[in-house]
Amino acid sequence: MSGYRGGDLVAGLLAARGVQHIFSVSGGPLNPIYHGTLRAPVRIVHTRHEAAAAFMAEGTARVTRSPGVCAVTLGPGVTNTVTPALTATRAGVPFLILGGQAPVGVLDKESVMSFDPLPVMRPVTKYAARVVDPARIEEYLDAAWIAMTSGRPGPAFLEIPVDVLAGAAPPPSPQRGKGSHRGPGLSAGQEDELRSLVADARRPLLVAGDDVLWSAADGALADAIEHLRIPFVSLRLGRGLVDERHRLCAGVGYLGSNPPLRRTLAEADLVLVVGHEFEADLGYGELVPPDAVVIQTHPDAGVVGKFLIPDLGLVAASDRVLGALRDSEPEGFDEAWCEGRAGAWRAWLDSIVPERQPPVGGIHPARLTSLIEGMMPAGTTFVTSHGNIDFWADPVLRIRPPARYLRAGQSGALGAEIPFGVAAKLASPAGAVVVIVGDGGFAFHGLELETALRYGAPIVVVVYDDEKWGAIALPQQRAYGTEIELDLPRRAWWKVMEAMGGHGEFVEDEADLGGALERSLRSGVPAVVQVKVPSVESPYVNYHS
Repeated sequence: MSGYRGGDLVAGLLAARGVQHIFSVSGGPLNPIYHGTLRAPVRIVHTRHEAAAAFMAEGTARVTRSPGVCAVTLGPGVTNTVTPALTATRAGVPFLILGGQAPVGVLDKESVMSFDPLPVMRPVTKYAARVVDPARIEEYLDAAWIAMTSGRPGPAFLEIPVDVLAGAAPPPSPQRGKGSHRGPGLSAGQEDELRSLVADARRPLLVAGDDVLWSAADGALADAIEHLRIPFVSLRLGRGLVDERHRLCAGVGYLGSNPPLRRTLAEADLVLVVGHEFEADLGYGELVPPDAVVIQTHPDAGVVGKFLIPDLGLVAASDRVLGALRDSEPEGFDEAWCEGRAGAWRAWLDSIVPERQPPVGGIHPARLTSLIEGMMPAGTTFVTSHGNIDFWADPVLRIRPPARYLRAGQSGALGAEIPFGVAAKLASPAGAVVVIVGDGGFAFHGLELETALRYGAPIVVVVYDDEKWGAIALPQQRAYGTEIELDLPRRAWWKVMEAMGGHGEFVEDEADLGGALERSLRSGVPAVVQVKVPSVESPYVNYHS
């Protein structure tokens, strides 16, 4: 097919925005986009399932701080992306789903595989639309990009019928901007009030959340902590942006994974929440004393005041807020309290990581996580999800820059772990990527390790194998004295990896763990290290059940 077509325009526009990979599963309506990548520096990564393709697009955004992209065929191809879209909406992560469709002339005529996906996709995305004219592809793509990246980020869905993709299209506009809005800055009066409230505090706590990532406020956060000497917690996308081994780190921002945080919140006289809301894992702010001063900031006005009305709400990006704190001169902070709350976190963390034990039941998941963290090279990206195993890993992992932590948990979805890992490796090939996953979660998208093999993404997947759906089984046993159909007999997942051409090992004793991880990292291919662990209820599961 000669001439410049809609598919060429899509590929060219994505390349202009820095997109390097389009994750996809083949479908005839997508052929014009595939062909368009021959004219643009964008690579198709062909996955094994549309949900995995969408998770990889989301994982790309988490790593690069710019929207990832997936392209899926019509009908069930699109509906397979609903769960990843929901996960990204709950997590505030931008990625674009390009959906194929039958020709415009047969829309609503029940052609093969075709249906109207917009009513399905609108509730789980920030933006959902259909393009019916090649000349308007750029307009709609720009609108989707602005929606994805403005205020609180989120995913977008854009359906483009095959004849629109195959139709003659105009070249991209010569003038192109970033097309996103991070929110207004602070007025002089707001800056003064912010500094005054901080300066008056004695027992302050800083909570660093999602927008610290999207506003690229890593350095400003570190500077504010050092300048103010303020204890802090980080959560969600804010984790790993500042060293969690810092003497003033009061732990992770999840009440279930950080029991000392309950007392910290209850005793604080100032809670400064930067780039986040008082979500469920912060108890909706219910532990904050009525007489404490609450400052909440976010570039999306709809987030400020969500669940808890602050004393000072600032609609502003996190880098501007944290930058304004550089001129604060607090003199009344209770240093013993500030350092004591951070020390309480470290003491609790030490208490849940057991010393070496005989390998009768395998390696305790908390100890296993600690060992893995210590054995990985600097800058390793860690990936976990939303199960009992992940809830053990969550508090134990102490992330420090330039490491990254991809935690897929806001919507409770399993299955994102391995796709996230593949995306992280493709985005940053030089860094190590370790995926921590339970034996249940592994089976969701374990075959995407074949995708990793095809595209040269040698990640290491550590399967914590307790032979159980632990997040459900353990509370069920505690509440009812029995478990119903929650056992998972051990399967040789490491041999599945070997059969696909990768590296696999099984570990029962921690004496063998270091060698297995080292060999996996050196193998140059995707690897599965399956480790026997006991089924032990995590503090997070106990707190929430």
